[in-house]
Amino acid sequence: MNIALIRPPKISGAFEKILIQEPINLAYIAAYLKNKDFKVTIWDFEVEPYSKKILSEKVKNSAINIAGITAMTPTIANAHLIAQTLKNIDPSLKTIAGGPHVSALPEESLSEFPAFDYIVIGEGEKPMRALCEKIKEHGAPDTLNAVGWRENGTVKIHAVPDFIENLDTLDFPARELFEPKYYRNIYAAGIDRPKTKSTAMFTSRGCPHQCTFCAVKTTLGDKVRSRSARNVTKELFLCKTRFGYNHITFEDTNITFDRQRFLEICSGLKDLKLSWDCQTRVDLVDEPLIKIMRDAGCLKIAYGIESGSPRILKLMRKNIDLDQIRQAFRWTKQNGIIACAFFILGAHPQETKEDIEMTRSLLFETAPDVFQLSIICPYPGTQIHELMRKENLLIRTDWSKFNFMHTAPIWGTKFIAASELIKIQKKIYFQYLFSPKFLYKVANRKYRLRQLLHLLKIGLLLVYYLIFEKRR
Repeated sequence: MNIALIRPPKISGAFEKILIQEPINLAYIAAYLKNKDFKVTIWDFEVEPYSKKILSEKVKNSAINIAGITAMTPTIANAHLIAQTLKNIDPSLKTIAGGPHVSALPEESLSEFPAFDYIVIGEGEKPMRALCEKIKEHGAPDTLNAVGWRENGTVKIHAVPDFIENLDTLDFPARELFEPKYYRNIYAAGIDRPKTKSTAMFTSRGCPHQCTFCAVKTTLGDKVRSRSARNVTKELFLCKTRFGYNHITFEDTNITFDRQRFLEICSGLKDLKLSWDCQTRVDLVDEPLIKIMRDAGCLKIAYGIESGSPRILKLMRKNIDLDQIRQAFRWTKQNGIIACAFFILGAHPQETKEDIEMTRSLLFETAPDVFQLSIICPYPGTQIHELMRKENLLIRTDWSKFNFMHTAPIWGTKFIAASELIKIQKKIYFQYLFSPKFLYKVANRKYRLRQLLHLLKIGLLLVYYLIFEKRR
């Protein structure tokens, strides 16, 4: 039986042309399916050319029986359009949707999007393979967990999670299914080293923290499940020797959660002479750990700061304080590691302009090398989504608007309109990026020609985004 795993095209702007990432989630599922002798291909329409004609040719050439389509909230409509097109090409073809959106809204998704025959809820490997086996046998899915389907026009949902407790039992992602020509320019965001060939990797899944804006638990659960350091090191070795990667972006939400395991991973990275970057929390690092990370090849650490207002941090349930933030950034920069910060505007319905001014002040105080200042995106499945619905701040649910970069938000706070949030966002970007301190730091770095050209490209794209790009 032939299966295509599909990533749909998304609303994109200039930055997406340089922020390409392999769909590593699909590669995990592909490996899990291949283990049961399914023939699997990956169609990544974030990078591949896409049209109905191209899709039709792919279906005919590959003779697929099942299409598994992943979708975030802003791409759910595109995912459904692909499913409709596939059904028009071959009515016997079965379509399965997965990802955060259908996991958060399973019943609504099957009701709203009729071209999806089935949905997979939460972590995808086990329910996807079990569902494909049922389809192959022409059986009913009513004994399966973490799936949804229709029975005589009635939506049926079995939402019991089907997590893999021992992640070491998983095969490594099927990176051989990625078409190399579409990922030649892939690089790690914020890292401008020449000749970097980067791939993503998960060493753990799940998050125990209760941040109100985060949808990770919708798919991966609230319990941290970690791979052993030995298993991770084996994959690192394979990435370097078989695929030629020399840089790893760790996608774990908090890779430093288990310190001893992480130290063992750092030892493997050091032995393999791989560079890498990661994200973690400011309360899960200290100066000795950051020094070890530096010596093991870490080039960048990204921290979710979100707000400079202690009141808003508490409302967001971040459980971090400003001193922890300041310390983490000081340690990171003192050790020569790129310090990246994520901030959110409109982070809570109670946020005021005074709270945002505290965020702006913290941005200038911590002086990150790289930062992202986003307007809150209340994804389904998050606490903030439910709170904004209750307070009538989500007037309509146009899913295509749930894009934190390229669409005009259809929500604000109780005190700040959406249009005002966009103005504030642009103002803070300009104030920081054109501040004498930041420009001096950029000007005093030593660059190779390729690095300089890359930096200029980033700068021009950012100016275009802030001044000329019209939010949809």
